[in-house]
Amino acid sequence: MSKHQAIEAVFEDGVFRPLAEVKLPEHQRVSIVITVQDDLPAQLLAVVAEDGGSVGFLTAHAEYRYSPDDGEAV
Repeated sequence: MSKHQAIEAVFEDGVFRPLAEVKLPEHQRVSIVITVQDDLPAQLLAVVAEDGGSVGFLTAHAEYRYSPDDGEAV
C-alpha cells in the first residue's frame, strides 16, 4: 500500500466506517484528514431546483417587476 491513500468513510456512533475495503494490519496507526462532503453537489441542487420549477419565475414574463411600457412597478 502507498504511504498516502484516500478513502471515503461514514462517521457513525463515534467511529469512522470505511465505505470500501481498507487493507491494513489490525491496530495499524494512521493519520486521518477529514474533508466533509456536501450531501448534494451544488450543480445537482441547481438541476433539481430547475426541474422542480422553483426557479421558473425567473423566465416568466408575468413576474417582471416593471412593465415594458412605463417602467412602473406592476
